Amino acid sequence: MASFLKAAQEEGICVEYSESYYRTQPRIKLERVANVIRRSTARVIVAFLASGDLRFLLEELAKQPPPPLQWIGSESWIIETELLRFNMCAGAIGFGIPRSVIPGLREYLLDLSPEQALKSPLLTEFWESSFSCSLKGPSEGARECDGSEDIRALQNPYTDTSQLRATNLVYKATYAIAHAIHGVICNDKQCDKSAKFTPWQFKKDGGLDFVAVGRYDASRPRGQEFSMSRAISWMGRQTEVPISVCNSLNCVPCPPEFWPNTQRDSCLPKPVEFLSWDDTLSIILTVFSISGAFIAGAALRSCHGVHHPRDQQQNRSPAGNHVGIPDPRLVL
Repeated sequence: MASFLKAAQEEGICVEYSESYYRTQPRIKLERVANVIRRSTARVIVAFLASGDLRFLLEELAKQPPPPLQWIGSESWIIETELLRFNMCAGAIGFGIPRSVIPGLREYLLDLSPEQALKSPLLTEFWESSFSCSLKGPSEGARECDGSEDIRALQNPYTDTSQLRATNLVYKATYAIAHAIHGVICNDKQCDKSAKFTPWQFKKDGGLDFVAVGRYDASRPRGQEFSMSRAISWMGRQTEVPISVCNSLNCVPCPPEFWPNTQRDSCLPKPVEFLSWDDTLSIILTVFSISGAFIAGAALRSCHGVHHPRDQQQNRSPAGNHVGIPDPRLVL
């Protein structure tokens, strides 16, 4: 996760939150993570989770579904058929091991008989749980298997060989080891059967399906590693790549004369725009300015020569003198 956060920062990707969860933790932790996702403004979520952990998280989110999210998944769950029942994951994208066909595997699996299953505790448990019978006679109310069980009629992961991904890697690794051992203990004439080695142990419904949309080849030139084979259906059946804008915890407002860049990781000066004389807006403003000046000048000229009559007030003093006190002349 630390590597992803570092790469995201180098690419200018805003990471709104980073939460960890494991299914053995208290339920309150699961509910808190689900609420963080619901309240988030980010619309793209990258989930590095095992399929079992993600199943618990999706079940919790399904109680109060958040707005549509574009999920980006890790290989551990992006090809997990059990998660196809969660429609909120429609449009999820991620890297998956290519689907392969192992020649003869399905025929080999379907050739299992009750006698062969009885020789292996694992196959015995599989047979008895699949057909609800007992290979060792009636036991705890279960009927005895009578040989009428048809393994070809089963519909379960054992008989489904359409999603052989990690299985094919094990298949190829087994053959690689076998050939390597053969090359060590055998020559053109004979093999040393006394050699000892430490053995390796190898421990749809809902309208959704897995679709390969391209390939990633690290051996190709830089910038050409990806090759797309079909259009991608993103969240909500969108054909355009979704854009997610989140509220980063470290978001700092830009100064008044600045605005954020496209990546929203720095502030840039706002460009200063000047009007040209031949711009429509410039012509309109000039006409209104000149017209306003003319109107104001005409109004001032028409009022300049108008005078009010001089008002005089005569006050008679006790001595009989008359003094004329003119009022100030009012001129507009």
